[in-house]
Amino acid sequence: MDNAVDNANKVAARLAGRSFSVVGVGNALKGDDGAGPALVALLAAKGARFPMVDASEVPENYGGWVVKRGLECAVFVDAVDFGGAPGEWRLIPFEDLMHSASSTHRLSLHFLIRYLTEEWKGEALLIGVQPKSMKLGEELSSEVGAGIREIAESLLAVSLREGT
Repeated sequence: MDNAVDNANKVAARLAGRSFSVVGVGNALKGDDGAGPALVALLAAKGARFPMVDASEVPENYGGWVVKRGLECAVFVDAVDFGGAPGEWRLIPFEDLMHSASSTHRLSLHFLIRYLTEEWKGEALLIGVQPKSMKLGEELSSEVGAGIREIAESLLAVSLREGT
């Protein structure tokens, strides 16, 4: 994860001084597609004090959840094939999701972001984690597990600095 520190700094800069939530997206039964739910579970186990939810494969059902929180930022985390090394993660502009990156949830995320743009004054961020395999019945790969731990540490560090 050569870019982990750079990515952590980018996330920290975007979230600095802002209230935020985390929305995990993905299917835990399909290997690395479960990156988002795995992150939410890890953050809960570590005692994260910011709002978070496992949206599984239906992030579009959680638009109201985001809006009702009245927070300044929502961080969506999903497995996204952007051509990186397995477990690599980065901030992905939502507009890129529909054009150049591949997520099994890109259409539902696209519509969710359109809804949020109309109903909410906050900012939505997408952290994409490069999957190794998304085959049904597989477990999360060790590479994606390592990436999830890096993301968790980054979000927890921001939260501690901000006192949330």
